[in-house]
Amino acid sequence: MTCRKPQNRSAFTLVEVLVAAAVFGIFAAALLASWVALGTTAMNTTSYAQRQNDQMRVADYLKRDIRSAATVDVYDSTGALVSGTTFGSELRLTVPHYYSDSREEDNAIGTNTPNTPSLSGTAVTYGSTLTIRYYTSNGAVIRNESGIERTIADAAGGFTVSFSKLASGDIQSRLIFNQRMRSGGNRNLQRQVDLVTNQRTQLQL
Repeated sequence: MTCRKPQNRSAFTLVEVLVAAAVFGIFAAALLASWVALGTTAMNTTSYAQRQNDQMRVADYLKRDIRSAATVDVYDSTGALVSGTTFGSELRLTVPHYYSDSREEDNAIGTNTPNTPSLSGTAVTYGSTLTIRYYTSNGAVIRNESGIERTIADAAGGFTVSFSKLASGDIQSRLIFNQRMRSGGNRNLQRQVDLVTNQRTQLQL
């Protein structure tokens, strides 16, 4: 009868298992941290792009209204400001009422018919005028047309707008957003845009 010696079988020791688990844990933690950082960066990039779009929309509104306005005035908490480098927090425009419009500008429902112009002295008028105001309220940019408020940039961006009537008669508009970054500590998403717009000369005969 032949006696066989027991075979030695290889296996992981407890120390090897613990070392492998530690290495895997470190790798998983690094992967998770990278994934979270990428997600946060993507959200901040999206927010920045949205705020840039908001700035461009506000700038488009301002340029259109300033260029068609009969009068433009800048106000702060003390009242109207004279031409110069001082910035005020509110812009007030008097705009000819070219259209009888019962709809919002981005809504096709309602009427939109031109008002018939009339001659007053040497100036052409279009009936009553509209008063349009631009200002911020709790970080949102507001366009107020004859008492009807409309938000054209929401409060998420922490917007501030300021205006100055230059000696040349041009209007300088300063648009700033200041939004807290996600998981960015005390860092903010910030961008300032300065816009200079000139008034068009009103039609006269």
